[in-house]
Amino acid sequence: MMHTRCFVRGIVFSALLALGACEGGPRQHGMGPAEGTPAGLILNEDALRPDDSARTGMTADPPPAGVRFDSPRTVLAYILASAPRRAAVYPTERYYYYRFPLGPRLVSGNIRFADAEAGRISVGYFDAHNGGDLRTAEFRDGEPGVRVSLRASQFEVDLTLDGATRTFVLDRSALVAPSFPLLEGEVHVSGIRDESGYFLHLVYWPPERAFYYILNPDSPLPERWQRGDAAGVEVFWGERSRFCFLRDRATGRHILVGVNQREIRENTWYDGPFDQVPPNLPIRAILEEAYPYVLDAGGLDEHGNFLTQPGQRVAISPYQEYVSGEELEAYLAGAVRDDPTPRAWTRATYEYKRDWRAPAVPEAGGHAVFRSSAWPANHWGAGSAAWGPDHTKDTSARWPANHDPATSRVTR
Repeated sequence: MMHTRCFVRGIVFSALLALGACEGGPRQHGMGPAEGTPAGLILNEDALRPDDSARTGMTADPPPAGVRFDSPRTVLAYILASAPRRAAVYPTERYYYYRFPLGPRLVSGNIRFADAEAGRISVGYFDAHNGGDLRTAEFRDGEPGVRVSLRASQFEVDLTLDGATRTFVLDRSALVAPSFPLLEGEVHVSGIRDESGYFLHLVYWPPERAFYYILNPDSPLPERWQRGDAAGVEVFWGERSRFCFLRDRATGRHILVGVNQREIRENTWYDGPFDQVPPNLPIRAILEEAYPYVLDAGGLDEHGNFLTQPGQRVAISPYQEYVSGEELEAYLAGAVRDDPTPRAWTRATYEYKRDWRAPAVPEAGGHAVFRSSAWPANHWGAGSAAWGPDHTKDTSARWPANHDPATSRVTR
């Protein structure tokens, strides 16, 4: 089953522009469409390609007439035909993202390789102009016309559909230990490569049950940075992603503290790294400690997937989902402390769902609040269609603060 929370994340992407170097920062990598890629088709692989090479050979051909929105098989066949023979899956949760126009729709989606070891891949996509119009499908090795073969030692997946084969290389360059020293008590969870192009380290600090993402200082920035205006704190803004990073003066670290709410709602490539945590990490114990609400939702497997919510995984999103950058800077100026421990910034990365627990007694109207606890932190109203008619915005009042109750209309 496709991770429905994740497959709609990180798709809508503006024009791919070559970027210069950030003043005083690391080198940027180049961007451009892969050779032979049809006009209009954008692959996340090209945005993240690190070789600085220009790509040519684009055509103006639209998708073939046989590509239908209601047929995931035809969409997958089109992406396989258009992708390089050796394609790179850079994001660490193993998603190969794409976007292309199809008649009145703008198709945005991915091929998910998280279950390639089990001989399964998933395809999910939606209309970027109508996020509720979506399709998913799973393809298994051995089904008619399907071959999914993982060469584990090389982290390569050979995917065949109806005679067309492409090799997808699962990039592991982000899965390294941090070069900076960990502070007392810190636990390094994993290196991360986001679909935005950022290399990060996910760190957990048990004294406050706090996660945070720290910029990997050894990897190039994917965009220019601009210095913020806040007094008393050093913040930097990504020109395109609008990610906000706080520089901790004591350690020199850059901590991700803000992701724009609009990017989250529109499921763009800049919706934050919550959906790029590697899929096979043994993190159940840490997640249950950090987020007690998951026990109310039926518990987790060893890798952070909900046992009673097929296709749902815990979202690790320790950053502010801001609307106004000016307001975020004002908040950071008051939240960041002069402290030699991670308490200096954990208030700025606080997640309300860390301290949310479901009440034992269901609310009136048949809506048991504990059912709400399984929703990911950045769930928005369009996804409420999965719930029954007893779910209304009035009974959403006790949901985590970053669930927008105004968009949680009475569902179908």
